Amino acid sequence: MNKYQRLIIIAGVMNALLILLFPPFSSQPLARGMFPGFDGFYPLITHLGKKPVFTTLLSMELMFVGINTLAAWLALQPRAKQDANSGFHFVRGIALFVAINLLLILAFPPFEPYRTLLRSDAGGFDSFYFIFGRRSQPPIFWPLLYLEIMLVAVNALGLLLLFGTIQSGDGRARSQGKGSDGLSGKPGESVGHMNGIDRLLHPEGTAPLGRKEDRRKSARPFPMKEDRRTGSERRS
Repeated sequence: MNKYQRLIIIAGVMNALLILLFPPFSSQPLARGMFPGFDGFYPLITHLGKKPVFTTLLSMELMFVGINTLAAWLALQPRAKQDANSGFHFVRGIALFVAINLLLILAFPPFEPYRTLLRSDAGGFDSFYFIFGRRSQPPIFWPLLYLEIMLVAVNALGLLLLFGTIQSGDGRARSQGKGSDGLSGKPGESVGHMNGIDRLLHPEGTAPLGRKEDRRKSARPFPMKEDRRTGSERRS
């Protein structure tokens, strides 16, 4: 699992937590024979136990988040023959996922129930239907449709920001690595050897303390000098 896949999983978990913290609740009709409908999204802590949770819509939301997370995780799977120097075009991938999600949302928008003869009928959410599947369609439930589009846009902008931050950090790390190798000229030299303070203390032509060439590795570690003691002065 690479870092982009971990980021996708974190985003999916955050979306699931947001859905569970603000689940959809259903209304409790006073008249007999009327089915409960969608009431709204409320905090779980304040409305749990007071109103029933709209479990059908909640399940569809969690399934939508799970399918998107799994598809993005599979799309970010590293390839065996992928070039290490090739850039990751995350903008195209996010734009493609946004286009697919918007097409799916617009193809199956939320509709209101059919109008009844009751004066107190103010409309609401009925279900998701195919937009070209019914001849006499009820009106679209616009608040829920706007909320879906807004969540897709927020997720896309957040992923753009996070992916851009990760890629810019990788670019800075690569540029620092290349700059240190280029300044030192030696593949085994550390980066700290050529930083600004080290270059100021040790100009070109002088080696810092403790980094001189090891004389023990040479053929003659110590130069041969002429012995001054000759003749009778030399001890056996």
